[in-house]
Amino acid sequence: MKKSRIIEILILLTIAAVAVFASYKIYYNTYVKPNLYTIRFHDIDSIIKGSPVRLMGIIVGHVRNLKREDDIILCEIVVTKPNTKIPDGAVARVEYNGLGGSKSIEISPPKTDDPDAKGIIATDALRISDFMDVLQDVRDVLVCIKEFVNGLSPKATVDTLKAVAEAPDFTADANKALDELTAQQKKNTEKIRNFSRFQKEIENIIDRFTSKGKRAK
Repeated sequence: MKKSRIIEILILLTIAAVAVFASYKIYYNTYVKPNLYTIRFHDIDSIIKGSPVRLMGIIVGHVRNLKREDDIILCEIVVTKPNTKIPDGAVARVEYNGLGGSKSIEISPPKTDDPDAKGIIATDALRISDFMDVLQDVRDVLVCIKEFVNGLSPKATVDTLKAVAEAPDFTADANKALDELTAQQKKNTEKIRNFSRFQKEIENIIDRFTSKGKRAK
């Protein structure tokens, strides 16, 4: 093969490669890049490349890339459904779909009116241990409420007053009745003081819920 022919072939291959590269860049900048979104997850919960992305239950794209950065997982998704834009402040979470237990990223509409909210906000995937923690917190609240209600129950005081009113000889039993009433009032006062302990327990439980919410954000 002549040298000039080889040069001609190389020039044609170079032109073809440049044309393909230019076409890809045009396609990427026009159709792909505007539809790319990056979500910052703390727990991706077995999501992989190609996992579907749903917007209010409708598949609109898929996971394009996953990258770990310190303790954050950068999940890059691409929206392939035409004329679909994900608004700033939208909420993303990992969900199960189908009988096979496949997972996808579910995106919900924004839950905030904050104009400074940018991008997609991720929430951590819920696990069984999280539900158990919530149930334990609810149980603690119910126990505290029960103790508080029992402490403020007026039944014992009413019974004491009724006994005093029905006493056949008030002058004879006055001291005894007053002693019983005073003792019962002391007990009720002690129970009412337990309100501060109840209040502190409720505040601790609320703080635990608040800290979990901050970690989820």
